[in-house]
Amino acid sequence: MKLPDVNIKLVAASLAVALVLLFGGNAVFRMTSVSIPVERLLRPMAEIKSHSIEETPYGTVLDIELADVTDLSETFRKVALAAARLAGRDGVWIRIRDSRDAALRDVYYRLHFSLQEAIATGSFGEMERRAEQAASEADLADVSIVVDSDYVYVAMSHGASQLYEVVPRRPYEAAALGATSVARSAARSFGSEGGVRIW
Repeated sequence: MKLPDVNIKLVAASLAVALVLLFGGNAVFRMTSVSIPVERLLRPMAEIKSHSIEETPYGTVLDIELADVTDLSETFRKVALAAARLAGRDGVWIRIRDSRDAALRDVYYRLHFSLQEAIATGSFGEMERRAEQAASEADLADVSIVVDSDYVYVAMSHGASQLYEVVPRRPYEAAALGATSVARSAARSFGSEGGVRIW
């Protein structure tokens, strides 16, 4: 049996064109149906200084830098709604960047145990008392802790520096159920930067 004459150059060129169309089309689709709509939703938010979208082995990361946030819970809800457009197979993570200084890091470090204890026991009143005491000792201008059914929102300011943390209330319950639509902590996945998985 004799094979027909095959023009190797034509086959190679056809394969190259097909691959360019496949990967290029995917990139164009992702940009027009995902990145641009997310950009449109985030642009009018004055509390977002900058943002970027990054693909990682852990999923898509929406990296936002916040400044002068008056209500962290409301800002986070708006960002989460925008990030919902990024949902894919590996999940979506929101990573918040801020301008924290050493004093804010120290207060949050001391408060973190009380925060986790309050999440486990529901004693948020005691946590708020401890937060106010720690803020008073460190001469912080403002400390705000807001709790809803999914997250604990911590916002602190010290001079021109600000700290914003969003802590999931049920990080282990979601992992035990194998759910991918419930927030859980991502501190190990992103190193010391942390992050919150929303999908």
